[in-house]
Amino acid sequence: MKKKAFTIIELLVSVVLISVVILAIIKIQSQTRDMAYYITNRALSQLTNTLFTDDSIEKYHRSNKDAYSVMGHLFKNDKFNSREILETYKRDIFISEDITLEEDQVIPFKVYQIRLKGDSSSANFYRFGME
Repeated sequence: MKKKAFTIIELLVSVVLISVVILAIIKIQSQTRDMAYYITNRALSQLTNTLFTDDSIEKYHRSNKDAYSVMGHLFKNDKFNSREILETYKRDIFISEDITLEEDQVIPFKVYQIRLKGDSSSANFYRFGME
């Protein structure tokens, strides 16, 4: 009586197919991890850039400042643990001239651009305010 069984070639083909699927899953997981790392760093960079958009930023034109220098006046108590962290975020700050919106502005409104350049990031922000 003949028993039906898998041949060695069929077993090898199935092992190769399973290994290809496993390698594809590992590659997708690696790409997902890299993308999550990139998004996390990008969000942190954008968050730290917003530290430099305080109203007093205009006086720091063409200078390299840390986040504590720009926003330290907002803290009532100078003894806090975040000071060292804020001092590590440094940016080159460039403030544009006031951007004219229209010739016949009824409301005295001013707009200027803040350009920040840091270690691995750069960003542009616009500030709007009354003159």
